[in-house]
Amino acid sequence: MYVSWASLALLSQLVSLGLAADTDAWKSRNIYFALTDRVARNSDDTGGDACGDLSNYCGGTFQGLQSKLDYIAGMGFDAIWITPVVANTDGGYHGYWAADLYSINSNYGTADDLKALVSAAHDKGIYVMVDVVANHVGPSAIADHQPEPLNQDSSYHSQCTINYSDQNSVENCWIDNLPDLNTQSSDIRSLYQKWIGWLVTEYDFDGVRIDTVKHVEKDYWPDFSAAAGVYTIGEVFDGDPSYVSGYGSLMSGLLNYPMYYPMNNFYQQTGSSQAMVDMYNQISSLFPDPTTLGSFLDNHDNPRWLNTKNDLSLLKNALAYVILARGIPIVYYGTEQAYAGGADPANREDLWRSSFNTNSEIYQAISRLSATRKSAGGLAGNDQTHLYVADTAYAWSRAGGKLVVLTTNSGLGSTGNYCFDTQVPNGSWNNTFGTGSYTSDGDGNVCVTVSNGEPVVLLAA
Repeated sequence: MYVSWASLALLSQLVSLGLAADTDAWKSRNIYFALTDRVARNSDDTGGDACGDLSNYCGGTFQGLQSKLDYIAGMGFDAIWITPVVANTDGGYHGYWAADLYSINSNYGTADDLKALVSAAHDKGIYVMVDVVANHVGPSAIADHQPEPLNQDSSYHSQCTINYSDQNSVENCWIDNLPDLNTQSSDIRSLYQKWIGWLVTEYDFDGVRIDTVKHVEKDYWPDFSAAAGVYTIGEVFDGDPSYVSGYGSLMSGLLNYPMYYPMNNFYQQTGSSQAMVDMYNQISSLFPDPTTLGSFLDNHDNPRWLNTKNDLSLLKNALAYVILARGIPIVYYGTEQAYAGGADPANREDLWRSSFNTNSEIYQAISRLSATRKSAGGLAGNDQTHLYVADTAYAWSRAGGKLVVLTTNSGLGSTGNYCFDTQVPNGSWNNTFGTGSYTSDGDGNVCVTVSNGEPVVLLAA
């Protein structure tokens, strides 16, 4: 049968589109969140002295990050979220102080370096998500901002201090004295839509993380998200599920701040598993698609987990929830090295001080959890079943019982025997986090043993 080259080209295009990084493709991904300035200084970085001033540039580069892709993939991550890449005003080591939307932050390297990083990640099957800010720009003279008309006062709201009890103030006043964009302006909206489409296309990004979403009026976001053309996940920094869910249909997904608080409360021994389950159920009823939400236990805006509760066994249980419960896992760089920095900037340590140790206890723990997620089929579905809710324990299943996870909050050194109904009669599983295997009886009941307070992760044999 004769097939024209044009037909083959069209077919190739359709196949490429089918592999594009849309929302469904992201649901089974596992994300490593990296501050570009803090990962690695060059392509030969094997470690060194800690950065002396975490409030300024420490020297991390795109080339350095590229050289650590195998280190990242070794934990089972198949996506990276990187901090904003645009040129920043002085001191913007983190990337959130934009100065010129169409230029790359030269402290990190060149535009070609960034393209090489993304290309290398793609060659390894790793998606790259870029962080962007559409609410504000960096703290410098308005006249210095690019492109036009960002160098004009009319592109910004009048300066005022945010009153967080007034949504209008939240949307129109200035965060930390950062010039607040006049996002109601059709010119500003068009500028940012054109820019985000260009940024994603120019650098071949697979996803976009959007900063400070609640600080911009809601009707701004659908067109901005659509212009990105890929999965977008927004930050609505608030623990109230009713408030956060109001943004749930405006972009592809959101960071799961509503779950962040009760989840950490339970695994840090200050809250109940029932509160966590109640929040899970609230999210189920309030959000259009809970599987698009990003699960996390800390980040660059919150103290590191171990700073609040210095217990590696408890951390492993929390990580088991993030990686194996419903949602898209996001793990903050340095977690794998048991970093324990407090509030910003102490929670933004350089990674090279760890010498990129792949034998560290938490690096290995994350690797095992990620491997189980993949072996269970990627866990993209809205298929979590609460199996056991107790004072010091929470167990759930995914994938129709193929995966059963028991977590506890008793902590380091604790042991225990836990019996519960898996809802899988005569099931058989291997413990992928520890050793041994388990079977359920004819009614689905199983008894598992917790050692040293670590999670029990059962994958169907």
